[in-house]
Amino acid sequence: LTFIESEAEKMVIAGYQLTFIIFDSYSLKDKRSVVKSILKRMHNKYNISIAEVGEQDTLNQGMIGIGIVGNDRVFCQKVFDQVLNDIEENYEIEIHDIQRI
Repeated sequence: LTFIESEAEKMVIAGYQLTFIIFDSYSLKDKRSVVKSILKRMHNKYNISIAEVGEQDTLNQGMIGIGIVGNDRVFCQKVFDQVLNDIEENYEIEIHDIQRI
């Protein structure tokens, strides 16, 4: 987590990188369909910054970056936890690495 503070206000910027395996992905088209769905749904539902940041040419592996801005570290962590739960419940993937930046 990164903290940027001024005298009057406090801003918290939280960054995460998720690496995951996509089940039933046999082509780049299958993979991109799943990744694009995750990106669009999470951005629209939680108003977060989210993008594919690596593993673009791997058939069954994905890597996304998530950025959350708020005024409280607890708030940012709660939003991330909700995003993570939503992804795990709605997509046939297995998250195998989470890095906090």
